[in-house]
Amino acid sequence: MTPQVQIWVHLDSEENAASLAVMLQELIREIRKDGKKAYGFMVWTQGEAVKDKLVKLAEDKKIEDIAICYLPDRQREAYLKLHKVELSDKLRNIVFVYRDKKVIAKFVNLDAKDFGVLVYRALTLGWLPISP
Repeated sequence: MTPQVQIWVHLDSEENAASLAVMLQELIREIRKDGKKAYGFMVWTQGEAVKDKLVKLAEDKKIEDIAICYLPDRQREAYLKLHKVELSDKLRNIVFVYRDKKVIAKFVNLDAKDFGVLVYRALTLGWLPISP
């Protein structure tokens, strides 16, 4: 029952993507506080061209508890097909929330200011303790 959140970044702004990465890391840290396992991933669809930008993002935002990665150019189409992701000019990001290796929630074009939706979902699934 290990929770997992994947945020796939396509044509999102650098600011929103960076904010989502920071917030995802905070969520994963909070879930792990009581010894629970949880995984977070930020996956860029642009391929190897974004490698240096991702290294800088991880350093600047002190991202240590989630994975930041990109789809390799050679395998990009296979990964997109596997996850049933169709890229378009309107797609900024997709958030997949997993439980027991199944997608239980999906958000498209999530603004960082609306990240509370994910936190609420984590609370309702019992991933986070409810504080009075």
